[in-house]
Amino acid sequence: MKKKIEIQNYFKDYRNRIDEILNTVQIEKLVETIELIISTFKTGNTLYVCGNGGSAATATHMQADFSFFTRYFTKFRPKVRALTDNAAMMTAVGNDTSFDDIFVEQLKGHFQRGDILICISASGNSENVLRAASYANENGGTSIGFVGFEGGKLLNTASISLFTPNPKGDYGPIEDVHMIFNHLIVNYLSKDLDFLAIPEKTN
Repeated sequence: MKKKIEIQNYFKDYRNRIDEILNTVQIEKLVETIELIISTFKTGNTLYVCGNGGSAATATHMQADFSFFTRYFTKFRPKVRALTDNAAMMTAVGNDTSFDDIFVEQLKGHFQRGDILICISASGNSENVLRAASYANENGGTSIGFVGFEGGKLLNTASISLFTPNPKGDYGPIEDVHMIFNHLIVNYLSKDLDFLAIPEKTN
């Protein structure tokens, strides 16, 4: 019985921590992000995603959802690429140059004007993510930060920051919220007429 009460209390506490983060969401930034994603897909440009650790898993999940889940409500296939999935490239760059370059090196030669990059970082201070964001900004694209804790350097580096502050080091709830952003956006697209009107083939 004692263990049951402990778990119940912890569940309530954990849920409250997630709720507190969600209450800080700046809706205007979320609207700006979704509108940018739709306009990017409409022009046939690519959405890139990057992150480390749990955020890397979220980046991979985003590619799966945007690329595959959308088949349930449209024949259009958005161009989405997670920079976290090419193990050979990441280990080559990490070994030969620096782990700080594992994302930016994948953008070179592929990132085009009008593309966007979602950078997921709880702390906002991952150097490899920051370099990728700067590269996107400097090469005619837009960087979007999913940021927690105190915002870190990414807060001001990203063109748009979905900043939801939470206690430094409390990774679980902030990573959960970043996954919620993914699911919220992709499910919203199933009802957005601008997205649904995108032709199957784009230039």
